[in-house]
Amino acid sequence: MTRKAGAALVLALGGAFAGCGGRPAAPSSAPEASAASSAAASAAPIAKPSSSSVPIQFNASKVGSKYIYLTKQKGNRRVYILRADSESGEYSGQNTGRSNFASPHITFFGDGGKRLVADAPLGTVVEKERSVLMSGGVKARSQDGMTLSSDTLRYNDQTEIAHGEGDVDVVFPQGEELRGQTIDWDLRTGHIDVTGAR
Repeated sequence: MTRKAGAALVLALGGAFAGCGGRPAAPSSAPEASAASSAAASAAPIAKPSSSSVPIQFNASKVGSKYIYLTKQKGNRRVYILRADSESGEYSGQNTGRSNFASPHITFFGDGGKRLVADAPLGTVVEKERSVLMSGGVKARSQDGMTLSSDTLRYNDQTEIAHGEGDVDVVFPQGEELRGQTIDWDLRTGHIDVTGAR
């Protein structure tokens, strides 16, 4: 994963999430980190956790209009881009990273130009589980105009399925509406499965 953040320690821990996807280039739509952020990064000590070290905690907040960014890639393909107001996390070794985000805005990329853009009050990325959980009331929209709302939305990086739970409401571009308890949205195929539909 690649990060852009207003906190030095996050940049110092750039290798912490490397197992999640190499060193992708920043998206062209993502603002560059501010000069103040860069200066703070160069002044901070570089932490090198070992297997016996205590967990490292870190915090970052946007500076002005410069948001926190996290990019996940598989090879040369973008999987998602996360933008947030702030991040707090903990890292204690390889594949142990866990970060909480405030006001995450995430664009998930599927095959063939498929996209799902989602917003929520809270978000959590767990490196070991290769998952992203959005909570507190999620609003999402696909590239073709389909909308989704649910209490939570969990994205599984291995299956590339977004699973929503709680007060699921899907509105199709033609105006048809479908409500249910859960939804599984396959970003590879675009297939949607709603359970408890009413």
